[in-house]
Amino acid sequence: MSASEVKPGATASQSSYIPSLDGLRAVSILIVFLSHAGYGHIVPGGFGVTIFFFLSGYLITTLLTREWDRHGEIAQKAFYLRRVVRLAPPILITLIVSLGLAGVGLARGSFDLLTVFSQIFFFFNYYALYASDMATVEGLGILWSLAVEEHFYLIWPTIFILLARGRLSVRTLLALLVAILLWRMVRFFGFGAREWTIYISTDTRFDSLLYGCLLALLMWTGRARTLFPDGVWARSLYILGALVVLLLCLVIRDDAFRSTLRYSLQGLALMPVFYYAVTRPEDLIFRPLNWGFMRKIGLWSYTIYLIHHVIIKALVYNGLGREGDLQILLLSAVLSAGFAAAVYRWAEKPLHPLRRKLTGH
Repeated sequence: MSASEVKPGATASQSSYIPSLDGLRAVSILIVFLSHAGYGHIVPGGFGVTIFFFLSGYLITTLLTREWDRHGEIAQKAFYLRRVVRLAPPILITLIVSLGLAGVGLARGSFDLLTVFSQIFFFFNYYALYASDMATVEGLGILWSLAVEEHFYLIWPTIFILLARGRLSVRTLLALLVAILLWRMVRFFGFGAREWTIYISTDTRFDSLLYGCLLALLMWTGRARTLFPDGVWARSLYILGALVVLLLCLVIRDDAFRSTLRYSLQGLALMPVFYYAVTRPEDLIFRPLNWGFMRKIGLWSYTIYLIHHVIIKALVYNGLGREGDLQILLLSAVLSAGFAAAVYRWAEKPLHPLRRKLTGH
């Protein structure tokens, strides 16, 4: 694939705003939040994380395609600086607040320098698996997922450049997706890896982001329009089929399936859902994703994701209820949204001009 293969209108939108993405972020965080609030037997929190991964891969790749269209190259140094400016303030504030709560006895947990180091520098997923003396504030365990994302982005810009220059092709990505599936099987059946180990390891979850990247690349080259027809009946059948596959992935509880095929099938099923959500936001099924309050939740979703489980655990620790109680659900929702709104207003928004300047061109 090369830049010359790009067709006019191939990207989802030439404006900075991509329809439905904030709404999809909102759906993701709501799934994770409800699961952690005590409704995990009904709402599959892990699937919310998978949606986050897919969305992240799709969005970053879409932004890379736009940068390539404008400049014919990718400024990798600027890419990583933008990631630091985007991710660092919320995570540092969350860690400080969480450790402060534990320090004054309002949350369960303790300070451990190596654990905090692993959380700040994004290797917490492997540290949590293999460190014998890991200690953290209760609720911060979800930071494993940030490590997976950042490991992926250490290499994805280079892979994208090779794709854009025609040195790699979409077939290479398809082969990589198959290879990751096979590697999960090797780890599960051959090495006896537990479901949890496969769930949080970068080498076995890499493809959850890669499916989102693949969709963005297919849209860039115009191939997605061939794969996903625009007729009403075609859209309906694709979306219905995708939802059936996703539902099956949730109801099948076999450890072998959940540790191997589940992530591949979820990635494939999310492709048409995301494609139509972005290209057909006016369709009835996707309109709620673009409602104002859904977009607002999506805007705050990263920080809500970071803090919500700490708040839930702290409320339970202080005897205000149990997970699954309505008062815990409502109070933690208000506190999480309030915290995220404050962080956005006072820490994230002031850095937006700097992020826009970090183009590298």
